[in-house]
Amino acid sequence: MRQDETPAKQKQPILRAPASVLVLIGLIVIIQALMATGGPSTTTSFLVEMALFPARFFAEGLGGLPGGLGQGIATLFTYSLLHGSWAHCLINVAFLLAFGAPVAKRLGARRFIYLYVLCVMLAGYGQVWMTSFDGYLIPIIGASGGVAGMVGAAARFAFSQGVWGVSNEHQRLLSLRQVVRHRTVMMFILVWLGMNLIFGLLGPLGMATPDGSPANIAWVAHVVGFFSGLLLIGLFDKPPLSASGGPGNVDFGDWKDPK
Repeated sequence: MRQDETPAKQKQPILRAPASVLVLIGLIVIIQALMATGGPSTTTSFLVEMALFPARFFAEGLGGLPGGLGQGIATLFTYSLLHGSWAHCLINVAFLLAFGAPVAKRLGARRFIYLYVLCVMLAGYGQVWMTSFDGYLIPIIGASGGVAGMVGAAARFAFSQGVWGVSNEHQRLLSLRQVVRHRTVMMFILVWLGMNLIFGLLGPLGMATPDGSPANIAWVAHVVGFFSGLLLIGLFDKPPLSASGGPGNVDFGDWKDPK
């Protein structure tokens, strides 16, 4: 093998997204295509059956929504498969590919799906809880809560060496104490929170969309999803290998300094 072939082959696995991420993206894109081509009646059916309506949790009889609380619980996940436009869909797909892939590579398919679904559901319920009565019949849709969860989860290991390395899923997971003390991670969190708060406030004023149309951005879902991923990845993370290469909870640095 020639030496100039080695770097290319080493990079190939990084460019391949795990099947779990691709299947999730495929499902989102297929549903968006059905909504975009099926006409208003199809879109309405998807929204009524799958979108997240606060009324199902706090005012079941309001608006005559089918399913009641039981369907409301189901929609805590299905809402993440719906999007208001192709732009909305593709932005979430791009971020899911960028941040979901390294998390899935690190956790494996099953743990990744568990973490993603949990982030989606917590983000959705956080948005529902913060919705006023006037918004009980406004559908909440989009994968951004789950995507934000993957961003938060990736932040626990992508900065382990001090520089963002989202493609390296083998970086050591930072403890929550280390996160608080890590200047780069904290700066990332503050900037991310600030951007979401700004877009959440500017959206209804038409200053967060390319065409200037007003948009209700579910910024609460973004924040809840982000911190869900940041906090919960530790419960799903695989134990790291010891310095000798066997199973353990320490790496080379820990052998040198137990603290």
